[in-house]
Amino acid sequence: MITDEMIHGSLPLSAGSRQQRRFCSIRRARRPHQGPSPLQPPAQQGWGEWDASARQFEEIKGRCHEAGETYRPPWPARIEDDTPIVPRALAEQVCEEASVWLGEPFPRAWAAELAERANVVYQHNARFRQLLRKREDAGIYWLVAFMRHWLCGLLASRRPDLRERLPGAYAIGQDLP
Repeated sequence: MITDEMIHGSLPLSAGSRQQRRFCSIRRARRPHQGPSPLQPPAQQGWGEWDASARQFEEIKGRCHEAGETYRPPWPARIEDDTPIVPRALAEQVCEEASVWLGEPFPRAWAAELAERANVVYQHNARFRQLLRKREDAGIYWLVAFMRHWLCGLLASRRPDLRERLPGAYAIGQDLP
């Protein structure tokens, strides 16, 4: 079950959970060396969609502040805000167990990187949020499994020699022997 969902919380294509991707042509896309097309007005500050949404955000935040309320953004919060799980502590635990098993010290930044990745995936993936919110102990189990998987990917890109020494089952979230 874990192996089917390990990469980013989605079921594999064979399960029929994803639609086929549709690709569009990029022939008419503007290349960096080309200037703006003559049909489009030149970009001016304050005209872009980003500027309009930033102004709207500031207005909403200002109204909430005037009313004495705190602004809660519409997107999901971080893991530690929604659950009793502390991803930084779990990331340090995962890094420590692999470090001790391999006999090599890991940089402390790797634990911070794993914790931040967990929060980003939590914000953008509804299935991942659902897994972590089930029950406290089940959520911790899932998060540790995902962090082990992400740590294997991190080791494969930065220290392939250490990744080779880890058992293959560790990459799908299982305990070290």
